[in-house]
Amino acid sequence: MRVGLLGGSFNPPHQGHVYISDLAIKKLVLDQVWWIATKQNPLKEAKIYEGYVSRLQKCEKLIWNHSRLKIHHFDEIHTEKLIKKLKAKYKNIEFFWIMGADNLESFHRWKNFKKLISMIHIAIFAREKFLLKIKKFPAWNFIKQGKYSIFFTKNFDISSSKIRKNLHE
Repeated sequence: MRVGLLGGSFNPPHQGHVYISDLAIKKLVLDQVWWIATKQNPLKEAKIYEGYVSRLQKCEKLIWNHSRLKIHHFDEIHTEKLIKKLKAKYKNIEFFWIMGADNLESFHRWKNFKKLISMIHIAIFAREKFLLKIKKFPAWNFIKQGKYSIFFTKNFDISSSKIRKNLHE
């Protein structure tokens, strides 16, 4: 079985998350994509977060009719440790880490990011503006030494940050 892992705060979840999940299923020939909502991103302030249960409910509402998109809850907030646990528990699943190229900007700040790169195939989904920046990000030199794929996506003008900003205007 082949499973993509889309981690994030999903604060809030939106159609862009669904779009890259569907694209990952097609491009990587995945059986499922698991959405893994973190309770707290260690690189962001806690005050910007809507409650965890509320975010999970919004994820479930958004993907209710997508049979290959699943929501999984894990207490681990560091991706490298999570991948290690998942690989130990699900020995006959091949995992792929799915991420938007915008995450590459701070990827070098993730705990044990170099080890993570060596553990899993990383599928990067790049909107046009981030594709031009990728090679300038500090983590790029490490990613290109691991297993990775880059896929071009529609230039959706949607992000959780923009949605939150519009709610507060």
